[in-house]
Amino acid sequence: MPFRLLMLALISTAVGCGSSEFSYEKGTVQGMVTINGEPLASGKIRFIPEVGTVGKLTVAEIKDGHYQFDLNKAPAVGNHKIEIIAIRNTGNKIQIPDAPAGTTMEETEQYIPAPYNTSSRLKLEIKAGENEGNFDLKMRP
Repeated sequence: MPFRLLMLALISTAVGCGSSEFSYEKGTVQGMVTINGEPLASGKIRFIPEVGTVGKLTVAEIKDGHYQFDLNKAPAVGNHKIEIIAIRNTGNKIQIPDAPAGTTMEETEQYIPAPYNTSSRLKLEIKAGENEGNFDLKMRP
């Protein structure tokens, strides 16, 4: 009987420890994203934890150049790669794949160059508490 009680206690403890979310320290972040000194009208900014930083990818909306993470959705404390994404309409219509002929939609493009997103060289270290991260992207007209 004592063996069964011990096993029941161990199983209960193991089940209680499982969680779909893991805990890590976070830091709030706010800042500006500009292109050649002008605020980015709209887009997204992604904070991707680098090796050695325990946390998950976090994303914030950029509106009139400004973005902000509150503590609930903030990035983990540590080093992050930063990706900035902005989509705009090209003015062209394209055929919707697998739709009836003549069914079109507005074509869009990601217009921020790869060195600021898919091949980003932007970095930011997040510390506990409040952080500021401003990024001025240099683009040719």
